[in-house]
Amino acid sequence: MYAQKGQCLDSASIGIYVEIPSALVIPNIFTPNGDGNNDIFFVKSTNLDKIDILIVDRWGRKVYELSSFTGNIAWDGKNQFGKESAAGVYLYTLTAIGKDGSTYDKQGTITLIR
Repeated sequence: MYAQKGQCLDSASIGIYVEIPSALVIPNIFTPNGDGNNDIFFVKSTNLDKIDILIVDRWGRKVYELSSFTGNIAWDGKNQFGKESAAGVYLYTLTAIGKDGSTYDKQGTITLIR
């Protein structure tokens, strides 16, 4: 704020800091069939420093792996060689660290439907 009266000029300021808690929303199904709806497995995250995900098939073979410092994790249904993964259930292991100090260790399943 600036105030002036005649030759006198004064200013004042105050900082407002909003702390946003970290959070994760992990979907359990997606349909990468090219119709524009739900084509990408996308982990919705808020205020994370780092996130890692490993996706394996039912035999434990690595299908997809990603580390991110932006908090964005997306899988288009293709394996590590760029080929389309078969429809079915996949297992994931996810670890993340929030900017608020929270840690996340999640495991679950993802159903891929074509």
